[in-house]
Amino acid sequence: MKESYKKILVAVDSSEQARRAFQEAIEVTRRNDAHLYVLIVSDINHLGAEPYAADHIIKQAQTAAGAVMESLKEMIPADISYTSVIDEGNPKAKIVAYAEEQEIDLILMGATGTGTFSRLLLGSTTAFVVNNAPCNVMVVR
Repeated sequence: MKESYKKILVAVDSSEQARRAFQEAIEVTRRNDAHLYVLIVSDINHLGAEPYAADHIIKQAQTAAGAVMESLKEMIPADISYTSVIDEGNPKAKIVAYAEEQEIDLILMGATGTGTFSRLLLGSTTAFVVNNAPCNVMVVR
């Protein structure tokens, strides 16, 4: 068991569980005097059949991710050091890869994310991260 966590990653989307994970991450970051990494990954893997619409859909996803990130940044207290990142691709793979690249000590995320399909899979992104992350993962309900 780690004595303390110095690099904490919270992976968020627009879901209520992600917001709760974000709040928990702020508290864990404060208790550990750590650096917080806030990551949003726009899932663009479902694009394919309509190439002419892809640019429009990607721009919409980027705009939505930017709005979520701005609202979260407003909630981060001044005493918390943080880095915010918006990426696109496969969320489960991107979260694990980012944790490896940044040598993250702890990942926090919601049990399930947005979308009916992800809820039907009972949080497939969370399950993948739990099973493949290079560090501990805290799942917040």
